[in-house]
Amino acid sequence: MLFPAVHELGFKAGHTFYRLCYHTDTTSLPTLREVLQFLAAFPNQYRQWWLNLVVKDPMHVFVETTLLVTIVFILLARNTEGYKNNMKERLTKAEEEELLWEWKHQLRAPLAPPQQETQSIEDRGGLDDFQVVVQKQDGKWLTVTTNNPNLVPKDNSKGRRRDGNSQEAKEFKVINFCNFDFLGMQMSTKIRQASTDAMSKYGCGSCGPRGFYGTIDTHLQLEDSISKFTNTDGAIMYSDGASTCSSTVAAFAKRGDVLVVDEGVYEPLSTGVYLSRANVHWFRHNDVDDLERVLKELQANDKKLGRKPNAQRRFIVVEGLYKNLGTIAPLDKIVELKHKYHYRLILDESFSFGTLGETGRGALEAYGKRPMHDAEIITIALENSLGSIGGVTVGNEEVVDHQRLSGAGYCFSASAPPFTASAAMASLSLMESEPELVRTLQANVRYMYEQLENTPIKRMVVTSDPRSPIVVLQLERESEYEAAIMSGIMQECLQRGVAIVATGQDSSSHMRTVLAPCIRLTVSTLHTKEDIDKVIQTLVEAADLITSNYPLDATK
Repeated sequence: MLFPAVHELGFKAGHTFYRLCYHTDTTSLPTLREVLQFLAAFPNQYRQWWLNLVVKDPMHVFVETTLLVTIVFILLARNTEGYKNNMKERLTKAEEEELLWEWKHQLRAPLAPPQQETQSIEDRGGLDDFQVVVQKQDGKWLTVTTNNPNLVPKDNSKGRRRDGNSQEAKEFKVINFCNFDFLGMQMSTKIRQASTDAMSKYGCGSCGPRGFYGTIDTHLQLEDSISKFTNTDGAIMYSDGASTCSSTVAAFAKRGDVLVVDEGVYEPLSTGVYLSRANVHWFRHNDVDDLERVLKELQANDKKLGRKPNAQRRFIVVEGLYKNLGTIAPLDKIVELKHKYHYRLILDESFSFGTLGETGRGALEAYGKRPMHDAEIITIALENSLGSIGGVTVGNEEVVDHQRLSGAGYCFSASAPPFTASAAMASLSLMESEPELVRTLQANVRYMYEQLENTPIKRMVVTSDPRSPIVVLQLERESEYEAAIMSGIMQECLQRGVAIVATGQDSSSHMRTVLAPCIRLTVSTLHTKEDIDKVIQTLVEAADLITSNYPLDATK
């Protein structure tokens, strides 16, 4: 028998229990005195059994002692660093009510969309509430309809009325300066053919999450292609661009970890930050000095608490090219601080991929930095420069494999249709075989900013980076009429045959900072110098017309 001492103890315990319960009369229970005598004798019997066990089976004693010590250590010596002060600094009732109010009124999305008004356009104020719907995209042209009968393109005589709409919607063509198809891939015949071939071979969808039965060979081929293109060990594909960065951040940062985040990150990235439930510290947009201030404060707090450097996972979170601002992260200085204070960098290249760098590999390439070393985790949306749908995260093997079990958008969402992966692979192939696509885009961007510098627009200033294909213009002075001015300029440009985007206060409702209303243009490879001249001249005319209706000193 392997453990004779254990068998002996079990036999004695059973025999003692039998004698205690059935000592004289099987119908009577033991008296209280007998029970007390049994309990008094038990420690000495257990001690004797243990000493015999040490002599007869020392290996058993060693194993059992090790297990007991391990259990005690796990229960009593758990690492609770970082939580010591939380128990002492409980929120007051007023602070709890303030947090609840902020969540309900600023962070929580409405449970249902607002009810649509049935008033006529004239009753609602004419041009202020009109709707524009894109019907078709043909290269650099958009075919749009609007429900405002007064909006007639001044240089487009082919605008026609669409039947079946009481608002008398009008359909006309405008130059597209509003979407993020920077390289014109959405209209490429090669990409359309690759998508058509994939549809013919695989059908529309793959009908399940990637980890179940939704993985198709095209998904794996795209992951391999984009990891080679970005010079990383691997890639993981998500079916939606927005869920790529939100799932990736939440997969790596958990409660108790630290995220140091730029205040200007766009909504999908900030959603991932909130979903992670990590300790979040914000720094002012593109302010490297403020970033170092935050890092120093965290370092000083570690010394105060006696926390080890590796007690928490720590990340800096930035965008390469900021969607809402058109600015570019100073990655040279951010990477320097990242190495100095021993942080990892999560970099979203969704809008910088295909637009920055000599070959379009993004902001890292533009600054001469290396993936996996200077930025451990990189997310890329396929929906902008690559003209497809979905997104990928690239990095080393550990970064990729970890997300296959913890990336919510990967584990629980249906995988992307195979044709979207085929379209993205065709776009990557074009970027490699036709590098002039990126060079043409960057030349158009330079020309746009040169013309904006030489052609001032009334009461407007350019706030975006001169290298950015996302061009942002704001009022040079704050005004309570900012949103109305931007909306009016956008509508006047549309009436003159140019489609641009105007943002209001609602554009930053889910962001850390409130963005000022602005005009946003996006430059693409498909545009010519004549198109750029036209949009600038149109902006000059529209801004002169609209801003003259509002006072200069109407500050907030």
